[in-house]
Amino acid sequence: MNNLITKCYVATLIRLEQFGKDRRGVTAIEYALIGVAMATLLAYILGDQNSGFLGELKKAFDAIAQAISQVTISSSNP
Repeated sequence: MNNLITKCYVATLIRLEQFGKDRRGVTAIEYALIGVAMATLLAYILGDQNSGFLGELKKAFDAIAQAISQVTISSSNP
């Protein structure tokens, strides 16, 4: 019985040592952290639809749409 417990203990120590040396998961975690940082930065830069880059883009497209609509309306009423 003691021999079995000793073998299990040694096998557990070997597995824990191998697990500690395994670096495959670290790379995936690093990429996930980089992705989260980039998403946060983009969200900050772009802002919502009322401010920031997206807000200015929306204003520009609204102005273009209004200008096209005015030209269309004025050309249909001679």
